[in-house]
Amino acid sequence: MKKTLFAIIATIVVSSSSAQKIASENVPAAVTSAFKAKFSIAEKATWEMDYDNYEADFVVGKSPFTAKFDKDGKWIETYTYLKSAELPKVIKEALASKYGELSGYKTQEARKVEKEKGTFYEMETIKGEKTYELVFNEAGELLEDDIKAPNLKD
Repeated sequence: MKKTLFAIIATIVVSSSSAQKIASENVPAAVTSAFKAKFSIAEKATWEMDYDNYEADFVVGKSPFTAKFDKDGKWIETYTYLKSAELPKVIKEALASKYGELSGYKTQEARKVEKEKGTFYEMETIKGEKTYELVFNEAGELLEDDIKAPNLKD
């Protein structure tokens, strides 16, 4: 549980490294209205500026989310942070097909990304000394497979 919480926090920190926290009263009314309309059951949101866009970090139940809106309140995307066990079966099968036996790699920083053009699953997968940033569509098709710098072990 601690590792999952750390991974979620690390993802938020990394994804918001260009973001700047702002007070909710400084968020335009169009943005807060759009947020409340789309996420009416969201618990308290914290806001950040990410370049020209507004990001709300919030929780529904026990699940952490990030939603991004433009300055006019148009929804851009929503991230749902997942444990690797929560990935859909089709994604797990695609991972196993691409990388072999599930025990041979570790998936972390998994998230479901919803955009106007569809739903995607992003994650980091570590196998041996290599770390891959992967993006799958809902059908389990691999859309991106970027290798990051070698995984340096302590």
